[in-house]
Amino acid sequence: MKLTSVILASVLMLPALSWAQETAAPEGKIQAAGLGPGDQLNVRLYDFPDLGAGVTVHVGADGSVHLPYAGTIQVQGMSPGELERAITESLRGKGIVKDPNVTVDVLSAVNMTVDILGQVQTPKSIPLYAPAPLSFVLAQAGGITGLADHHLSILHRGEELPTSVDFDTEAPNVAAMNTLVQPGDIVNVSSRGVYFVGGEVNRPGIYPIGGVLSVGQASGVSGEGLVKNITLLEALSQAGGITAIAARSKMHILRTEDGKRVDIPVDQVKLSKGEIADPILHPNDIIYIPSSYLRQQTNNLFGTAISAIYAAAEIKTATAF
Repeated sequence: MKLTSVILASVLMLPALSWAQETAAPEGKIQAAGLGPGDQLNVRLYDFPDLGAGVTVHVGADGSVHLPYAGTIQVQGMSPGELERAITESLRGKGIVKDPNVTVDVLSAVNMTVDILGQVQTPKSIPLYAPAPLSFVLAQAGGITGLADHHLSILHRGEELPTSVDFDTEAPNVAAMNTLVQPGDIVNVSSRGVYFVGGEVNRPGIYPIGGVLSVGQASGVSGEGLVKNITLLEALSQAGGITAIAARSKMHILRTEDGKRVDIPVDQVKLSKGEIADPILHPNDIIYIPSSYLRQQTNNLFGTAISAIYAAAEIKTATAF
């Protein structure tokens, strides 16, 4: 069996595998992605009957392994596939076997992992011994949460620049989800943030910032069909609009800046008329709309009057018979 098949099979069956306990990497060192000191391998040399069941070896502190017949091989930074080819070349070069049949299984690896952070159901580190699609990696962490932004970053070891991936959290596109994640990468799913709406609105609550582009939204676009920001008017719309007894000219945005609470008054009457700019909300903003005593009393009087008229009509109808 070729190593490629072994690697692909192991990637697809990660959840079902039982990994051996990992050995800690040397303190204070960040290794390049690939095999490194402390990793445990099972190497099968099928051309030798006494070794067909496999030889379990550990990668030494110098980044090498010693194998029967093949000798000492430097494996630091290699992928399992590269190690298989190195063993094959060693056996062939020594004239021991003309066409060696070798496979390598990784039992545990200190550095061949992917860290999944941020807005996923279960942030964790998973073993990854070969490149895998982003969709597979996210699935190992239980998928993204309801507060996940439409943007995530894949951080690579070394000097390679991070990879940015934009997608619609409601319907991630195939190209984005097929982005390859390499062993040693860090996947960080950013949070879109939330804002709070309270007081005289029809649906008070906590709402996420950003999301799918809707009709009439044209600013703040990052990727097709997506918005990063939300304005106050859009937030009020999400909350079902304000009630009939709201003090429309006394709306407040409560925001924390440099550890201090800032009160930003907003006149919703002028805002709705376009006389003042529609402010963009920040994560964790609190929108509060107090009730108007005058509007409340007027509303109560109006309700009482309607009730009285209805009651009079009912009495008139009843006495007519």
